[in-house]
Amino acid sequence: MNEKFDKPQIDKVSNEKSNKPRIDKVSVEFSQEGNTLGTTSECETIEISLESQLSEDGHFIVIKTDGWSIDNTSELLYLIKRTEKILKD
Repeated sequence: MNEKFDKPQIDKVSNEKSNKPRIDKVSVEFSQEGNTLGTTSECETIEISLESQLSEDGHFIVIKTDGWSIDNTSELLYLIKRTEKILKD
């Protein structure tokens, strides 16, 4: 059974004049093996959340982790952009 469903139209930013559902929060958890120095857990996790306000100002980026190893800042930026892509889909 292979059904195709139309994607519902959802406002991504709050609009006082609209009563359509909007996304208030998107949260993604990523995981990877711990770093080779052994200074973090055997499995590292990071949760990146995007939380919107009730205005058109965009969203807050909230990052939670007990330890996440990166080689450069572009790796963290990639995870944030990947989470933001969910709002654009």
